[in-house]
Amino acid sequence: MKFYEYVYRDSFVHRLDPRVKLAWLFVFSSAVFLTSQPWAVTAIFLSCIAVGLLAKLPQGQIWDSIKLFVILMPLSYIVLYLFLIGIKWQAVFEALVFSEKFLLLILASIIFTMTTSARDMLLSLVKIKVPYTFAFMLTIAIRFIPLIFKETNNVINAQRARAHEFVFSLLRPVDTVKSFVPVIIPVFTLLLKRAYELSLSIDARGFGSQKKITYPDRLKFGADEILASVAMAGFLFFALKML
Repeated sequence: MKFYEYVYRDSFVHRLDPRVKLAWLFVFSSAVFLTSQPWAVTAIFLSCIAVGLLAKLPQGQIWDSIKLFVILMPLSYIVLYLFLIGIKWQAVFEALVFSEKFLLLILASIIFTMTTSARDMLLSLVKIKVPYTFAFMLTIAIRFIPLIFKETNNVINAQRARAHEFVFSLLRPVDTVKSFVPVIIPVFTLLLKRAYELSLSIDARGFGSQKKITYPDRLKFGADEILASVAMAGFLFFALKML
């Protein structure tokens, strides 16, 4: 599963200044929770899908990234809302709307990371006055997500090759957790080893030894960024009117 992994495309979205894409991510995340109208949430969700199509991203890869959330998240919230509100159609409907909001956040963040390289992401955070150390840690954390899924998949395949049987049942949560213990422990061990190797590599390159840090002049705010900013401002105004 290529989750939160940068995908190069020659598209309008890829060419945008990453600061504009950060603003887009913030606007969409805010708008979807500012409105409580189901049709407005659906409209925001469809517009997010339109941005993904405009970015020319591989649809199969996006689906592989979110299909687990599409299946499990609505079911989880339906059970929760039925427990809180009661056995009513209203509970199911509200659970689906709430699930749609969180799925939109996941989809928007995936589109952002798939269209923004780690270097540009780091530069954009620094340009908006985020401390360099924090920006570096955040960028590394995001780029570690594909590695976590890759290591987990490798460990699962290794355990299956050793005839280990996995149990995934909502009716037997204890057995499910027990069956995944042989996966969790090796994955944590591998990730700690990777983190230690990364820290050694960073120290070897003298990270933090210089107080003054210089950056390449890669980010430019042009006509495309102005157009995208105006479109986002109009979208946010529309969302606020729907409150």
